[in-house]
Amino acid sequence: MSHLSHQYNMVAHPYNMVSINDAISTGQYAGGVLLQGKQQLDEAIKSYQRAIHFRPTLALAYVNLGSALIAAGRCQEAVSVLRQGSRLDGHGLKDRREHESARVSALLQLGALYSDQGRLHRALAAYREAAHSLPKHYPPQSVFNLLGETLARLQQDEEAERWYRAALSAKPDHIPAHITYGKLLAKNSSRAVEAEQWFRRAQKLAPNDASVYHYYGEFLVSRGRHQEAADMYEKAAELQPKDYELAVATATAMRQAARHDDAERWYRKAVSIKPRDARSHTNLGAILHLNGKYKEAAASYREALRLQPGDVTTLTNLHKLHSTMMTT
Repeated sequence: MSHLSHQYNMVAHPYNMVSINDAISTGQYAGGVLLQGKQQLDEAIKSYQRAIHFRPTLALAYVNLGSALIAAGRCQEAVSVLRQGSRLDGHGLKDRREHESARVSALLQLGALYSDQGRLHRALAAYREAAHSLPKHYPPQSVFNLLGETLARLQQDEEAERWYRAALSAKPDHIPAHITYGKLLAKNSSRAVEAEQWFRRAQKLAPNDASVYHYYGEFLVSRGRHQEAADMYEKAAELQPKDYELAVATATAMRQAARHDDAERWYRKAVSIKPRDARSHTNLGAILHLNGKYKEAAASYREALRLQPGDVTTLTNLHKLHSTMMTT
């Protein structure tokens, strides 16, 4: 009897170990997510690595490990990890859908990394691989749009247009594809009217999306329609009131539209968002100078120089201001 019991235990043991390993892996993965959310990247990386050690087929752990490595500046390691994650075999897994989606996510993250590095042909290859390995349940529009964006950056506009249309065919209300397709069409002056139609459609579909107004404003600037562009930028900045770059872009658009008081208001807004940014104070000084508020302009320039001593642009502007003040 004891012999039979011993044999039974020997057979059951591997299954128990698999169950224990899965539990440990799940715990380590969850811990990694929490640590990454707190920007404790080194600890998060170790947790993900332990999760993979205990369950080498956990594709999501590879995706998050890659993300943490990128955030930590360890990009070459991230490439290797994401490649491994994209090639995992899901045979025998209970949740094949999650596994397949994670494999696609690994390829998309790999493509994004290459794109950020300017390695566009490698990014394109990763996105193509993702598109060709999409499971039926995975929404394709984001992948198709990324392919279009990358091809457009490579000046392969005809193929880019095909992918944008594929994205819009897959999901007609996909806002990113409306914007990127509009931007592509705007490169060709003969298709400017068509481009604007896509921006307008995006505006109707997503009236509270700041990016829609931002890129529509960008298009209007390119067409020399500065008054309309200023309104679009202002709407975008109002929707994202803490976005510094949008505040500056709005102020610049107002200046181009000769709406100098509005430009001053938005440059002041930019200063309030980033009070320790020297460029904010230089820009404000320049518009105050233009608006005839010389003492305030001088104070803004001096604050810019305190934050960034010796800045050539600010020194030049301050010299011009002093010359103006001496002749008035």
